[in-house]
Amino acid sequence: MNVDPNSLIPFVNLVNECCGVMEDDYVGTWLTTPNSNFNMEKPIRLFSDGDTDRLYKMLYFIEIGEADLI
Repeated sequence: MNVDPNSLIPFVNLVNECCGVMEDDYVGTWLTTPNSNFNMEKPIRLFSDGDTDRLYKMLYFIEIGEADLI
């Protein structure tokens, strides 16, 4: 997986959003674990593919209690 060096700020923003809805020490695990909400894709893969809308929508649903972390 190649990561665009220009994606550092968007990645930091994503991590900050994750920290707002889950324990800080779980963010790395959540980003790198296959997730049933994403057809068993890892959230970090969605980020690297530019599919951030799906990630932010999922974080919203997690925040309001409509989705689970895994």
